[in-house]
Amino acid sequence: MRHAWILVLAGCATPDVISLRTEGALVLEVEVERAVTAAERRAGLEGRDPLAAGHGLLLEFPVEDEVCIANGGVDFGIDGIFLDASGLVTALEREIPAGDPTVRCGRARWVLEVGSGAAAEVVPGAAAAGL
Repeated sequence: MRHAWILVLAGCATPDVISLRTEGALVLEVEVERAVTAAERRAGLEGRDPLAAGHGLLLEFPVEDEVCIANGGVDFGIDGIFLDASGLVTALEREIPAGDPTVRCGRARWVLEVGSGAAAEVVPGAAAAGL
């Protein structure tokens, strides 16, 4: 019985993976941590180690609206990918420098934050799966 319990726990720990495609071609695949609450979104990546390749933070907002991100208090550069309620990329903010407090906004239901340069092949209109 103990082994069955361990297998159930292992199944619950499956990471979320978000993939972005342009005209059917995979342009980005990222294992994400989700920031769902207002406090989690506000904390964002501040005080964390740099994101490893293939990893990101998905900021989830309750509804699609004009949302903003900044990179103040973060010790590494990021790309910000704004996604609407249907999962389409509406805007991109590339290579936001480490510690940059400049506010960047776009219409979105989700914002995917990845390491600087990771979103190089992502374009507006790309479709996300796994949200």
